[in-house]
Amino acid sequence: MFSLVAWSESQDSSVLVNVAALADPHIRVNGDDVIVPTDLQALVGAYAVGLNVTRAQLVSPSLRRYLNFEIAPFDLATEPVVPTAFIDLRRNPIILDPEEALDAQAAENGAGAIRSTIFAWLADKALEPVTGDIRTVRVTNASTLAASAWTNGALTFDQTLPAGEYAVVGGRFVSAGLQGWRCVFVGQQWRPGAIGYDLDNDIEHPAFRYGQMGVWGTFRHNTPPTIDFLSVSADTSQTGELDLMKIS
Repeated sequence: MFSLVAWSESQDSSVLVNVAALADPHIRVNGDDVIVPTDLQALVGAYAVGLNVTRAQLVSPSLRRYLNFEIAPFDLATEPVVPTAFIDLRRNPIILDPEEALDAQAAENGAGAIRSTIFAWLADKALEPVTGDIRTVRVTNASTLAASAWTNGALTFDQTLPAGEYAVVGGRFVSAGLQGWRCVFVGQQWRPGAIGYDLDNDIEHPAFRYGQMGVWGTFRHNTPPTIDFLSVSADTSQTGELDLMKIS
């Protein structure tokens, strides 16, 4: 199991400074700090994006015992670009201390304040792929997103799912200013997610499709997940695909 957390802030600093953690209903946040859950101590991925970013780091007491985690490369853009500079630690995670404060830091060289956004993927252990009969279904959402904050929205499925239980094993989403998204499953605390894009022809990082990060969560056909979206703009139309495996 894994979950996606984020930091985002507009700042004017040529040296590394803390980036504000985004308000989050599923994980404890205290100012700039994301508190590492006891069940999700493995850092399995990282990503940074910003128009004039010059450096980005993840910082915590356990990381400082060896080396703070340098996020390099990163995307020099407002939204994710292709190929995406996702730091893939799925097979070789960094183990954090439970309940410690995990911070993100960024520096930039713009003429004024520039927004930096940083993602971290936290898991219970190294993530192994799953294989099987994976099918992809198109989904849409018409919520108006709050800029630079998680906004939850329900999905409309393009096809009717046969009755049964399904596992989400990947996906992709697109909207005008999208940076990231994550699934919210009924009865599941953690919110697994991925990098988002602004164009239909953007090719997402392969880690987020077709079972490469294992099972994200499960749902009955009549209680599908909702989606948390993170965009730099007040988008009103989100489209995407979910990779599914029917398990019963």
